[in-house]
Amino acid sequence: MKSLLSATKCLALSTLFLSMTSQAIDILTTDKQFAAADYTSAKQGYLEAAEVGNPHAYYQLALMYHKGLGTQPDALNTLIYFSMAAEYDFRNAKKLVSDMMKNFSDEQVATIEGILEDYRLKNGMRTVSKKYMPSIIQENLNTKITFNGGPTQTTQFFADDVDLDDFSDTLGGGFTDDDGNEEGDDFFTPLSTPKIPFVIVENDVAADGSKRNLSKIQTSGLTTTMLEEYALYPGEKPEFKGQPVSFVNRVYMGAANYNKFTMIEENEPLYENIYRTVKKLKASPSLSDQYSYAVALQNFTWLAQEEGELEAKLLDLSKQGHPGAMFEYGSKLYREQTDVSQAIEWISRASTYGLARAEYRLGTMLTDSPWVEYDEKKALFWYDSASKKDYEPAMMKAAELRLTAADESLRDLDAAITLLDKLEATQKTNPEYFYLLALSHRDRKNRDFTQVIKNLERAIFMGSNKNWDVNEWQELLSRLTQGNVTISDEG
Repeated sequence: MKSLLSATKCLALSTLFLSMTSQAIDILTTDKQFAAADYTSAKQGYLEAAEVGNPHAYYQLALMYHKGLGTQPDALNTLIYFSMAAEYDFRNAKKLVSDMMKNFSDEQVATIEGILEDYRLKNGMRTVSKKYMPSIIQENLNTKITFNGGPTQTTQFFADDVDLDDFSDTLGGGFTDDDGNEEGDDFFTPLSTPKIPFVIVENDVAADGSKRNLSKIQTSGLTTTMLEEYALYPGEKPEFKGQPVSFVNRVYMGAANYNKFTMIEENEPLYENIYRTVKKLKASPSLSDQYSYAVALQNFTWLAQEEGELEAKLLDLSKQGHPGAMFEYGSKLYREQTDVSQAIEWISRASTYGLARAEYRLGTMLTDSPWVEYDEKKALFWYDSASKKDYEPAMMKAAELRLTAADESLRDLDAAITLLDKLEATQKTNPEYFYLLALSHRDRKNRDFTQVIKNLERAIFMGSNKNWDVNEWQELLSRLTQGNVTISDEG
């Protein structure tokens, strides 16, 4: 072992790395860099993930210091990072720490334990959680959100009119998440298709009941008409203790609502293909296949399963370190309000792996959840990380905070404009985009007042057409135009 003086210097170096600001956590990319022996990039990526308490990153850093991958072999830093992973009970980290300590004298063990304890106090689980993770409002955990006065929200949507000619002839391939990453091998190759589109979508539910930021979980066919109809359909208004709040929902549409018998009747070859593939996945020991199996149980609700099997499978996979399972398990608990505290914990853990949809959901919890203390700084951190991966809902939220944050130190007009510029091509039908664009023009040094009014009026017009509550925007327009005459070509 190095001298204690040398060890202390190594400790200071590690602390320096862990105190830097993380920009874009991405364990998936970092693991690929590690596998390709790009240890310089991998170390940087793991350090960024370690800053937010990712146990996989701690473990990998320990291995790198132990084997001298991209760095000099270093026993103390190996112990530090295995010790950090052990705090999360990750893999065999506790045993590895115990085995390594057997190589030192009692005096050395006492010294090392003191160093590790000091390090944990400064950079351990509690410190990291306090800096980046949600603080739960314990007294609110026993109260649930209601929907138009009822205990649950609708999770099925039946379109009034579906154009059968719009349906394409493919329904498969692997499950692709909304980050664009494959979550497993090809799930099945369909032989033919049902007669109507298959759609599963997750969306934010605004306080007025409107649906915002629709994210496709799985779709098949040309689903534009169905999604537009769903977005316009009046939704249930979420309330908490009698006050309007925002929430999240996952909805099944079209063929996603089929039961077993309808699926067989509409397309028996497809049913048989799915059934065989799911049976194969269930028997596979692969973590990826087991996750695909769990996703299949969740997406194809007609598949036979034991009571609680889906939840148990997702929890088991989460404990084994699968970030997709962490997010799906936490999201299910959160949407169904069965265990909000655990839901927040698992979504937070998924975020430390750099899963963009998890980072986005964590950010929304930090600004909208009645069970979490409001924290703009933490929310912006997670929105920024997801924005670096071009996750558009997070880019919108990051732009909003940089324009309107109550904490003025978080405001950054130039950064907001950069984000809005990136969103221009894809957000032309989103009223909120034009509202934020109006705010950005209002705050610019060389303000073009006509752009402020034009974009604000466009936001109001489009929002009204989508059944959004635009009263706040209309009040802003009224204040801005008081005593002025404006001309609009909207409507």
